Formats: sequence, structure tokens, C-alpha cells
Amino acid sequence: MGLATLDDLTPTTAHAIEARHIALDPRIRHKQAKLEDERESRHAISAAARMKLQALREELVTKRRRLADAIANATPPWSHGESQPGSGAGVVVTTGGFPDRAVREAEVARLAENLQHAEGAYTAAQARWATVARLVENCREWLATTPLNQVVVVPVPYERLADPRGEVETIRAQIAGLAQEAEAVGRAAVPTSEALERLNALARDVAARIEARRRERARALLSPGGVRGVGGLYGLVEGFAEHARESAEKMVERCEEDFLAEQKAWRAAVQNQAVNGDTEVPSAERPKRLAAITRKRAALEQREEAVLLGAERDGLELDRRADASPAVVVCTVLAEDAAA
Repeated sequence: MGLATLDDLTPTTAHAIEARHIALDPRIRHKQAKLEDERESRHAISAAARMKLQALREELVTKRRRLADAIANATPPWSHGESQPGSGAGVVVTTGGFPDRAVREAEVARLAENLQHAEGAYTAAQARWATVARLVENCREWLATTPLNQVVVVPVPYERLADPRGEVETIRAQIAGLAQEAEAVGRAAVPTSEALERLNALARDVAARIEARRRERARALLSPGGVRGVGGLYGLVEGFAEHARESAEKMVERCEEDFLAEQKAWRAAVQNQAVNGDTEVPSAERPKRLAAITRKRAALEQREEAVLLGAERDGLELDRRADASPAVVVCTVLAEDAAA
């Protein structure tokens, strides 16, 4: 039995990467290829939208400049009378001015409106491309670093839903709620009883260190020469504090002694903290709650991917989340595809 080499676990050469890719389940390779194609397609759409936006900007700048030049160079309008042939009546004729100004201004306004729509379309296309690009990169990294025995296809049944978009929005709202719950559990305070236990444990440790220092320094009293001042018992000999480390150590010792002397005040301070009982989470329960939230999130993401695959089968394209679990995305396939 040979030992796995670094190249086996983290392939870096072209041969090792290709061998690992071939070793993947064909359905996972197919899923990854579809994601890559989606990324390229959205990039092309984003690039086309950017080119259209640039062209509209240049056209609007040109038309605005020409309109401004035409307005600046137009002669003042001049009205004068002329007689009609064969009659003594006359008509008023206006010459000069800028008769097409209203039409030209309406054209510029229309171009500005089109540019605004194009900017919105480009922003949306860029956001969709960025979303799938991030997801594809996450999936690629996960496949490259996860042991092959953990890259397992998960078949899900095809289900035709009346409103798959609404179902996805509901699932994502639940996922966001779980994220907030996990954050709340992570920052929740521990119960007062546990905080007091921490205080007692800290006090015991500090008392043990103080007692150890006292026993160590008491040996000076047993030495033949003894000590000539209280400072000698605390290490305050000639040349003390020439280094900042010595001053820092003495400050720590003083803080520990003050802390031990103020235990009653510290206990009262802990007990007086107003903590909502609903937000208290004991340290022993925190990992269990977070694990339960993780399981719920995984189930919701599995359901979300199943809905997306079903919608895709029905011809409705729904975007995935950029932060979707790559393990769920690449390993989840429709059961009928898995059978095929």
C-alpha cells in the first residue's frame, strides 16, 4: 500500500489535474461544464451590453454637441411681409432662426432615455455574470481540493411547480433567516452562572500564580544575607525597570493582585449585567445549535438546487446565488439524469 503524495492530494501538474477531472463522475463533469458555459454566455451578453452602452454614449455626446453648435450658430429669426402674385394681399414670412430645434431636442432627449435604459441593462448583465463567475470559481476550487470519495452525486426528483421563482425566493428568505440565527447564536452571551464560573476559575488561576510568586520570593528571607527592604521581596532591586518588559511584568502582577482583592465587586458586576434570557446560549450548547442550523441550511440549499434544475428543465432560467454551496451545486442532479 503506497502513501499518497502531495501531488495526489493537491494536483498541480496538467497531467494530474486532467487525471483528477477524468476521475470525477460524468454527471458532475457535465454539471461543471454547463456552469462554465453559462458563465461564458453571460460574459458575452455583458460584453455586448457594454458595447451598446458605449455606442449610445458616443452618439449622445455627438448629437448634443451638434445641437449646441446649431443653436449657437443660428441667426435670429426675422419676419417680413411679401405680396402674393395676382393679389394685393400680403403674408408674413419668417426667415433665419432654427426651425428644427424642437425636433433635434426631442431626438437628444430620446437618446438620453435610451442611454439610461442601456445603463440599467448593462448593470444587470454585469451583476449576473459576476454572480455565476464567482460560483463557477468556488465550484472549481471545491472540486480541486475535496477528496474524490466525498464528491458524490445526489439525485433529486424532478418536480413541476406552479411558481418556481416564488419557491426559490421563499427558500432564500429562509436561508437568510438561518444566517441571521447563526450570527445571533455566535454572538450571544453565556448565562450568568457560566460567567461566574469563568470568574471563579480565573480567580483560582490568579491566586495560584500569586501564591507561587510569594513562595519563590520568600526564599530570600531564608538566605544567609536576607533582604534589606520590602522592595527586595518584590524584585525591585537596583537597576530595576531598565527594560520595558520588567515594568510590564510588574504591572501584570499588580493587576492580578487587585483583581483577586476585588472578587466581590467583580461578582456583583457580572450579576448586574442585564442579559435577555432568550439570547443566552451556554458554551456547551453553542456548537450543537450551530450544527443544527448548518443541517437546516444544507437541506434548504438542496431543495433550492432541485427547484432550479426543475425550472431549467421546464425552460425557465433562474439565477443561482453567488454564495451557494459548491458541493450542493455540482453534486445535485435530477434523478432522471442520474438514471441516464
